[in-house]
Amino acid sequence: MVSKSLVQKIGDQEMDRKAFLKYSGLLLASLVGLRGIINLLTVSDPPKPVIDNKQTTRGFGSGKYGA
Repeated sequence: MVSKSLVQKIGDQEMDRKAFLKYSGLLLASLVGLRGIINLLTVSDPPKPVIDNKQTTRGFGSGKYGA
């Protein structure tokens, strides 16, 4: 993880709005990226869809008055 001294060093720096937004954007991108990687590694196979064996027809001929 991030060491406490690195956070303290960045926090003690005097920065303008542009630098603050840059650091904030990098932090957000890294958190989102790390979360995506963790999800890829931890999520098992998605559940398989249930196939309904009922035969349904659609279209003009399937209605009550269809040809």
